[in-house]
Amino acid sequence: MPLKKKVAELMIPLEDYPHVPYWFTLKQAMAIIREAAIKFQGTFEPRSVLVFDEKYHLVGILSLQDLLRGLAPPVPEGTGETWEAMITRLEGDLTGEWVAEKADTPVSEVMSPITATVSTDDSLARALLVMIKEKLPRLPVLKDDRVVGLIRMADLFQVISDHVLQAR
Repeated sequence: MPLKKKVAELMIPLEDYPHVPYWFTLKQAMAIIREAAIKFQGTFEPRSVLVFDEKYHLVGILSLQDLLRGLAPPVPEGTGETWEAMITRLEGDLTGEWVAEKADTPVSEVMSPITATVSTDDSLARALLVMIKEKLPRLPVLKDDRVVGLIRMADLFQVISDHVLQAR
């Protein structure tokens, strides 16, 4: 039996997904992600926040990887330093003054741009193919050119694996 669900049936509504204005700091975004993880425990775990401008237009997405990259001290390239020596040097920095200072960086400086979206009326197959082609774990969902939610590859996997494992 074909899987005919639409993106709207699987997306997380915008009001349930963490989002921040572009001027929020990494520290503020971190707090929003942690609050959402507590609020939605057992439902989903947010691994990013959507970033909006003052007119509520989507301008980017801040993943956990983006956030941690924004907090991490720079790794010097071409210095001849071994990987283990770099790790030892950086271990203290990840809990020190560097991180405290970098936590005040605006999310706009480290967020990733939006490279693809899907519509509420798109099929799950279209969403999956866009994610695979663009190598994205999540996609903003639009309706009438406005962001209304987010669809995640983890949720697509759940639906597809349920379907596959129930098929005979």
